[in-house]
Amino acid sequence: MAQMMKRSLVMTLMAVVLLMGMAASAFASSQNYQFNYNGSYHAHSSSYIAGPAEVDGGNVTITLTGNYFPQVNVGGVSYYGTYSSTTNLTTITFPGDTSANVDLTLYVVAGPHSTSYNLELEWL
Repeated sequence: MAQMMKRSLVMTLMAVVLLMGMAASAFASSQNYQFNYNGSYHAHSSSYIAGPAEVDGGNVTITLTGNYFPQVNVGGVSYYGTYSSTTNLTTITFPGDTSANVDLTLYVVAGPHSTSYNLELEWL
């Protein structure tokens, strides 16, 4: 009887752990977006978007093509990108969610075009 209760308890705990893992991943989502400049779609900056943003736990992760984007500034705080030479992608994570568009300053380092752009990340 004790052996059966122990086995039942272990199986119950394993099921709870599995359900918690599935629930945690259910809160993360992929969301398409574009960059707007001065209130309008900006084709040039949006052309560097490598795929949908990952939105999870109050954070947004964007992936941009190339090694041109060292950081973004959101709400007066700088968030630094991580570049992978293997994939030629830069990943940047900053606070936000899909309930509102995100105003950000995107820093671009591309030779003579090194500057910053005040953009709006608009959820699609």
